[in-house]
Amino acid sequence: MSTYVGIDVGSEEHAVYGIEKGEDDPVYKTTVTNDKGGFEKLEELLREHSSSSIHLGLEATGNYWKPVFNRLMELKEKLDITLSLINPNEIHQFKRMELSRAKTDSADAKAIARYVLRFKPESTPRTNERLRSLRRLCRYRSSRVEEKTRLIQQLDHVLVGVFPEYSDCFGKLSAVSSLAILTKYPGPEEIAKLDVDQLANLRYGKINHKLGEQKAKKLIEGASSTVGEGYGPEVKVTIRHLAEQLSSVKREVEDLDERIEKSFREIAPNKLGSVDGIGPVNAAVMTTEIWDINRFATATKLNGYVGAYPELSESGNYEDPHPDMTKKGNPRLKRAVFTSTLSAVNCNPVIKGHYEKQRAKGKDRMVAIGSCMRKLVHIIYGILTSEEEFDPNYEEKTKGDNESPKEEKRTRKPQTGSYPEDERSSELSPKSNNGKVAPNYQLAGGET
Repeated sequence: MSTYVGIDVGSEEHAVYGIEKGEDDPVYKTTVTNDKGGFEKLEELLREHSSSSIHLGLEATGNYWKPVFNRLMELKEKLDITLSLINPNEIHQFKRMELSRAKTDSADAKAIARYVLRFKPESTPRTNERLRSLRRLCRYRSSRVEEKTRLIQQLDHVLVGVFPEYSDCFGKLSAVSSLAILTKYPGPEEIAKLDVDQLANLRYGKINHKLGEQKAKKLIEGASSTVGEGYGPEVKVTIRHLAEQLSSVKREVEDLDERIEKSFREIAPNKLGSVDGIGPVNAAVMTTEIWDINRFATATKLNGYVGAYPELSESGNYEDPHPDMTKKGNPRLKRAVFTSTLSAVNCNPVIKGHYEKQRAKGKDRMVAIGSCMRKLVHIIYGILTSEEEFDPNYEEKTKGDNESPKEEKRTRKPQTGSYPEDERSSELSPKSNNGKVAPNYQLAGGET
């Protein structure tokens, strides 16, 4: 007889609840600590019931599940264990369906066990270690880019008050030349005291560029006649520190970009880089966040995961004339698709043509961009499933071909990369069960 085990993970200990088919009373019910001793206790408990098959389920809560998941993966080689990682939202909805309101670790573990008994979720494979590491690096880079944006906004806020003419002298406030000036001369009073030759000879950058006489003269004239408010030495300290921090974060992001591009070529190279508008860093972000394209039966489902669709609000005769894009979806993946779309509108003939067509229909600019995002998602889906390079003439070649496969009929291949076949998790595609879609669940190391 099979035993169904639910594990409610926690930061310090995990609740374990085992049941058998047709019985509600637990076969065993205990807690194990999140350390070597606790894992040995769990292993001993499972060995006692090794005469029957064991189907374990655990929620992917934060990062707490990873140590116990890895230990259970090792036990699969010794015991007859099926291990399923489950989205916490699925368990929450399941408890609501069963009208269960108890909120204890033991009750949650029991709910997971009953969920496993009822739905028999498929085994979750161990995912590629290097690919997980690359995703962590991409996400860390994203946090540094956000920090860079925050520092730029803070610096701009200070300069608008004390030196509003400064932004007219530089295309970007975060330019290397701009930050070099603000680090050495933090404010219009310091700049106004300089002579043109002194400022023109200011060196900056890796190859010691000169600021130049034209820009130096413009800066000194602006500083001498600024309409900004007066300021004390505290503002100078603020400007200098912001400029130094911004310079440091910029260098960090540049270094991360190089490392991500190099690792992506080693670990999971694919054809996304062949799409005009998708750079190597965004290609790495898309690959690590999508993880396995076979998780999505169609491009529309992938677009739902991205969150590139409007959030409609309709009731009775009311229709929202200007629906905003949904806040749902994977925010990191959505950001990568959005920034790639902005680039593709200028350099990708397919996306550019689609954008111009939307604008010709009278669509607002951001509405047209949203439509282009969905177009780009379909291109990404096609490339990852076919493993072929981007062909800007693909639509023209297949136009009028009545035998062209529909989206749902596309031949889908496992997402490729330099990792073993058994780690591609191609079995994770949603499957139909008597007309009902089986519940989706998480990849080990990834979000749904």
